[in-house]
Amino acid sequence: MKLVAQLEEFLHDRKANPASPDLAIRDWRIVVQEAQQISLGIKENSPGTVYTPPSYRKGEKAELYIIWEDGRLTQAQVQAPPQGSGKEYWFEQLTEWRQGSYEDPYGADIPEPEALPVVAVEDREIARILQGEDEVFFEQLARLLKNTPEGVNLNASIQGNWGYIHVRNSRGLAISYQQSQYGISFSFDSLVGAGFGKRRLIKPEEWDFLWNRTCSYYEALQKEGPEVGEETLIVMTPSVTGDFMRQFLHPNLVGQNILEGRSAFKKEDFHGKNKVFHENISLVVDPLRPFELSSYLVTGEGVPARQTVLVDKGTLQSPILRMKDAKRWGEPPTGVPAGSSGMYLQGAQEEPWENVLREIKDGILILSVLGMHTQNSASGDYSLSAPQSLRILDGKIIGKRDVKIQGNFFKDLASEKTRLGTTEIDSKPYLVIQGEVQNM
Repeated sequence: MKLVAQLEEFLHDRKANPASPDLAIRDWRIVVQEAQQISLGIKENSPGTVYTPPSYRKGEKAELYIIWEDGRLTQAQVQAPPQGSGKEYWFEQLTEWRQGSYEDPYGADIPEPEALPVVAVEDREIARILQGEDEVFFEQLARLLKNTPEGVNLNASIQGNWGYIHVRNSRGLAISYQQSQYGISFSFDSLVGAGFGKRRLIKPEEWDFLWNRTCSYYEALQKEGPEVGEETLIVMTPSVTGDFMRQFLHPNLVGQNILEGRSAFKKEDFHGKNKVFHENISLVVDPLRPFELSSYLVTGEGVPARQTVLVDKGTLQSPILRMKDAKRWGEPPTGVPAGSSGMYLQGAQEEPWENVLREIKDGILILSVLGMHTQNSASGDYSLSAPQSLRILDGKIIGKRDVKIQGNFFKDLASEKTRLGTTEIDSKPYLVIQGEVQNM
């Protein structure tokens, strides 16, 4: 019997027929993941080494949440039981779950079933790969090696996942759906690279775009660019924009952090719809975009996926509220992003990156930064080394510079000079700001 069936049957029986008053269950929920994964890679131009051997994995795991009759709570990770285990195994687990219970007056409730949205989260092509048609991945690996510029050390990885998500609770919620994941990443000499991750395979035109962009950046890194000046604009690549959002936006918009005073914002800032960014900038959680890794049908708590506007035209609208935070906040739960990957920074007028680049007379393109984890999230202040950066002059990328950037990310997003450049493939924009940049 599968893990989900065993857990569901056992918890249902124990709720209806408690083993003892101390083990009486008021409500419960479980999330069970069944997954198959195939991965392979390249280490310094060599495929299938001890560092990147082709591998296949298969497994089940579950997350459990119990509200006991006396109000105490238990959260636990559950693995599939050993082969041949009987009901006595689950009774032993039940006792351990109870021993690990805790008190929390704001503990999350168990939601009633609701209608689910329609979201594309599975690609049957990936299912076929996991069922044995894995030549697709080996062909992609061979293509990477064949096209790598001479003299370049290539590191790369390809991964595919296919499986089921099962969400059950004691209020009658019973959802099972299939989902897939695909990811590819590669780098040249560990200096510059690209990555693609969605719930579907990469398209030929997307492959070409990422490869050509990476090659052009690598070529520019081989030349020395002129020094930056006082008027040089800072241009963050989509990956760096994502790093900044992960450090400065996501933690400050999580309801728990706001309620506990660990955020740049306060609860009254949302009630007052305070202006925090420029009116051209909005920020949303959107788990309904087809085939995005951050998209889903239902959260692990059993709440249907929903779009949530966090900042609308510069003004605060809503924090990110899981069920526990929503209970304390006094509002319904919101859409929940997977970190910052399900958060989308939007401009009032979306500008193609190619157009934005042509209009930059004097800029520095930041490919990566060092020390992001040391920055104070609540203040928004940053001071970061960016050794792999590229000079932009008269709309062209011309050579490498080692620089340091400083500023305040909240002020950057509040400035009328800030621009967002978009591509079809990147979920985050190129961010053009007027900040402080120094030659190193």
